[in-house]
Amino acid sequence: MEPEKIYESLVSAGEDWADAEAAAALLEETRKSMLAQCMQDADGSSIASKEMNALASAEYQSFLRGMVTARKAANKARVRYDSAKVLAELRRSQESTRRAEMSLR
Repeated sequence: MEPEKIYESLVSAGEDWADAEAAAALLEETRKSMLAQCMQDADGSSIASKEMNALASAEYQSFLRGMVTARKAANKARVRYDSAKVLAELRRSQESTRRAEMSLR
């Protein structure tokens, strides 16, 4: 693989990871705000009962599933990026070995 293609592959994988990480981080940062919003809409006379109902609400559960899905996507993007870096290093090492073998002949 040519160096330019390796570079483009790394940049693309890195940008995909950055985008997925940003999406997951945004959801994680808004978790408490979402819980507070669900608590406002929940039935209950005390804060504890409102929190319990909010945590059990379909809306909050859906939010959590989305948050976990976004984190999973970010983690997978990170694996693809790290794997692309490893592949680039392996190819570089392979090419170095090939050149060393040629000089021994």
